[in-house]
Amino acid sequence: MIAVNVGVSFLGFRALRDAGGARADEFLFIPYQVARGRNGLGLLLSHVSHGDLLHLVLNMWALYSFAPPVIDVVGVGWFLFIYVVAALGADLMIFAVRHEDPLYRCLGASGSVVGIMTAAVVIDPSISIVLFIIPVPVPGPLFMLAYALFSVFAISRGKRLGVSHEGHLGGALLGLAVTVLLAPDGLQPLLRWFSQWR
Repeated sequence: MIAVNVGVSFLGFRALRDAGGARADEFLFIPYQVARGRNGLGLLLSHVSHGDLLHLVLNMWALYSFAPPVIDVVGVGWFLFIYVVAALGADLMIFAVRHEDPLYRCLGASGSVVGIMTAAVVIDPSISIVLFIIPVPVPGPLFMLAYALFSVFAISRGKRLGVSHEGHLGGALLGLAVTVLLAPDGLQPLLRWFSQWR
């Protein structure tokens, strides 16, 4: 998946630099156009294309970091299934919220990546998450819960700031649902982790 993301992203960088060009739409998900029967290629390629090198590196580093515990428990095939289903969840949430907004555009693997992060936390709640803006380890379950609540708040306020909160939330929710069904212990490890805080 990293190789696919890197390959498509590098193809898209030039098209995206030529802002406003017709080819740029091939790498962007534009729900307004999808609702009107257009932008099918963009709907697909947007999941494996990125706005710039930093965007690509951050998403691929997160994917590389959180994929191993998921693959170890469910295997490569189901890992890819979670990745794709999380992308679908991102699309559905974005479409539901933004299909009447002709200016909305998004791209990047973060819906799938957040789905994989959520899967890793469900499987192993002892995982910690470290961000550049928060340089201390945050327990994975607390981070995912806080981020989901923040995403709901940001969506309700219409705030974007260059981030598709809709995509992240949709990816996390379907990543969670599918992992609960696929993981041998389901939701039990996560419930046990939260029960320690009562």
